[in-house]
Amino acid sequence: YRDVDLRQTVRHYAYQNPDKVMEIPQVTTRVYPETGSSRLIEIRFTYQNARSELLRMKEQVDQIFTSAELYVKESANVRDIYTRLFSFLMERHEYSLESSVTPSYSLLLKGNGDSSAFANVYAAMCRRAGLDCRTVNGTKNGMPWSWNMVRFRGTYLHVDLLDCNMSGEFTMHNDSEMVGYVWE
Repeated sequence: YRDVDLRQTVRHYAYQNPDKVMEIPQVTTRVYPETGSSRLIEIRFTYQNARSELLRMKEQVDQIFTSAELYVKESANVRDIYTRLFSFLMERHEYSLESSVTPSYSLLLKGNGDSSAFANVYAAMCRRAGLDCRTVNGTKNGMPWSWNMVRFRGTYLHVDLLDCNMSGEFTMHNDSEMVGYVWE
């Protein structure tokens, strides 16, 4: 038996798959027996939304991800694809920074999302377009923050979508230009 933080594992999966997981469930676990090398783990997922509602949400999110794929389909230039996906995402709404148990749905259909929702949805869109994009978690000016790292011309560069949106242009930065950011 190996003790694993299943709540964190489920949250990580949900964040890495915003096109598949519509709501981050509450996770409760029970282990039987409490000691020993072999144990049984009971995992319970509790959702705020009904299954039918989650399926409806997923259909709507799928349509947006498919639209994003089509939006960049004819682009051959890697930077152009990254830029076009940024534009596709940022031009959908006037956004408000809010956390949600339905991060991708709230971001894409309601215009509410935190830095984590933006970074995870953008990374998933990039992956679907065949690009290497990762989500980075850390802090920005001492506050919890998430952003992306994209592979461009053989190196990884940082992209903070919310910073790009405020400046009005898509920019990629090397490590030394990420002043105020801390990450592992």
